[in-house]
Amino acid sequence: MALEDDQRCKYSELRKRARASLARKEKDLSAMSSEDIQKLVHELDTYQVELEIQNEDLRQVQEELNTSRKRFSDLYDFAPVGYLTISDKGLIVECNLTAAEMLGGERGFLLNQPLSAFIAKEDQDILYNHRAKLLHSEGQQSFDLRMKNKQGAFFYAHVEGTVLADVDGDAGQFRMCIGDVTERKQAEEALTISEQKNKDAYKFLEIIVDTIPVRLFWKDKKLNYLGCNRLFAQDAGCRDPEELVGANDYDMGWTVNADQYRKDDLEVIKSGKSKLNYEEPQTTPEGKQIWLSTSKVPLRDAKDNIIGLLGVYEDVTQRKLEETELLKVQKLESLGRLAGGIAHNFNNILMSIMGNVSLAKMTVSPTDSIYERLTNAEEACFRAKDLAQQFLTFSKGGDPVMTTILVADLVKSSCQLALSGTTSSWECSIPEDLWNFYADANQIGQALTNILINADQAMPNGGKIKVCCQNVVSSETDNLPLKNGKYVKTSIRDQGIGIREEYLDSIFDPYFTTKATGNGLGLSSAYSILKKHEGCLIVESTSESGTVFSFYIPASTSDVELAEDAEPQLLKSSGKILVMDDDKMVRDMIGVMLEHLGYHAAFAEDGEKALAKYVKAMQTNKPFDLVIMDLIIPDGMGGAEAIKKLLHIDPFARVIVSSGYSNDPVLSNYSKYGFVGVLAKPYHLNKLNVLLENIFNASNH
Repeated sequence: MALEDDQRCKYSELRKRARASLARKEKDLSAMSSEDIQKLVHELDTYQVELEIQNEDLRQVQEELNTSRKRFSDLYDFAPVGYLTISDKGLIVECNLTAAEMLGGERGFLLNQPLSAFIAKEDQDILYNHRAKLLHSEGQQSFDLRMKNKQGAFFYAHVEGTVLADVDGDAGQFRMCIGDVTERKQAEEALTISEQKNKDAYKFLEIIVDTIPVRLFWKDKKLNYLGCNRLFAQDAGCRDPEELVGANDYDMGWTVNADQYRKDDLEVIKSGKSKLNYEEPQTTPEGKQIWLSTSKVPLRDAKDNIIGLLGVYEDVTQRKLEETELLKVQKLESLGRLAGGIAHNFNNILMSIMGNVSLAKMTVSPTDSIYERLTNAEEACFRAKDLAQQFLTFSKGGDPVMTTILVADLVKSSCQLALSGTTSSWECSIPEDLWNFYADANQIGQALTNILINADQAMPNGGKIKVCCQNVVSSETDNLPLKNGKYVKTSIRDQGIGIREEYLDSIFDPYFTTKATGNGLGLSSAYSILKKHEGCLIVESTSESGTVFSFYIPASTSDVELAEDAEPQLLKSSGKILVMDDDKMVRDMIGVMLEHLGYHAAFAEDGEKALAKYVKAMQTNKPFDLVIMDLIIPDGMGGAEAIKKLLHIDPFARVIVSSGYSNDPVLSNYSKYGFVGVLAKPYHLNKLNVLLENIFNASNH
């Protein structure tokens, strides 16, 4: 446009000059010579040529201008972005074809339409705010908003806006350059959704990792921690797994185990082979030792290169304790099978010895020196009976006879009995609100006595034994081989030299002892007794300053039933009694005792013969008043089977069960099996007398 204006000004000036010259020449033409006229014509011809040249230049400029206009129009209309010119009232006053196509209408349709009609209602404020910024500042504004076409379809547009100044220099119109960025926006939204899904997936994976009931960790090739789950972090004494990132095993509470852990790690990384389900110890930050079941596998990248390792472990301390307890029980059960048979035969022998000694004492004056010898022999039999009782403690099926027991009385009497005549002193700490416990008083007394004797033997030069009782409530976190519930805990502390660590796993084994005195049965017997009471016996601590043994017994909320003492009296009676026993020596001894008490005795070696004699006696109208049956008959019918058949023959039969297995469950629940009384071998003449009198007196009433 500027070039065209310059050319027009130039040509106008030439015409003015030509006209002025011509007018001047016309005035003087009459006075001019031919030569001057010729010169004037030449000059006019020159002007003519110049005008023609100038006209041609003007025509070429015009053509170039038209070409430029067409090129600009094409560039404007067919640009890859839309151009809109907006009035100060927000109307579309100009737009290119691209903008018209974007907005879905003819160019004529768009002109003088409000721009807001093509903006999503929710994004109107975006346009308003950016237009306000344009009006108050120079430069451009870039923003994204949603636009809609004539058909109502929405698309995302990226807008570049700038203000156009009017002729007076005031801001009025503004121009918008718009580009369809729907695909980009959709890609961004898809990426955002994908990132959110990844975050959600990572969070969900983190929840899973933290919820898994095992400890999980992973390390790099330098054996530094890259991450772990929350359980592992808690074991390490940290609040958050992030605290462990970059640390190594020497930084943890289990520093004493670090060398072994790292050795295992290197083995996995160097070999590329997994190390699965192996057990190892761990020292917690609190100094407590636990046991782990650990597995470690190599971590590999996409190219199968080893970049570290993944490890997982489970706390199996409770299982180890249970396995240890089970092994101890299995050892005791194995011994029990042997001990039961030995004790049965041993008690039969004692039965004969004690019976003969008792009868012999009745024929001798208490002032006679032989009486003293017989008394000593009788006391030896009692000691032998106690030893047999310890054997029977291991015997399978030796159920305790459970009653509610006053703990304080049992503890004090056991201390007096076990430590009387020793160089050791004792003291008890028993709270007033101590619970009673539910147990077999004889068995628990024996267990307590054994532990006290063990404590005394640990102090050859004497010392003080402290016994402390307390109420405790056991839970799974205590790592004790107990069910959850209330228990009475009794601790016995000595001042001995302690127990060496290598002996701790063997102290409850039968016949294991490190003392010069003792047979090694005391702790084993106590352990077995407490196991049968659903309690436990543990070494709570051991050091050079002494050892603490603690045992737990289920508590009872019932009151203690106090039994009245009965003074046994030897009474003469009469009656016919059938004795069934496989041991002739025992049969003879019982026969002598019965005859001494005034009864007539008959004998049978097993259940079949006893039944035959009982039936025959009934048929001859000379029935037996009572039957004493041995519970166990090797290779024959014992008392448990025989009484069923006997009661079928005679429902009113009175039968006493007797056995050298004094801990047999039948003896503990004899009435359940149909027996009217029980005699645990070996037994005294007085005990036999009292039982028979009670049974016959009960029948007479």
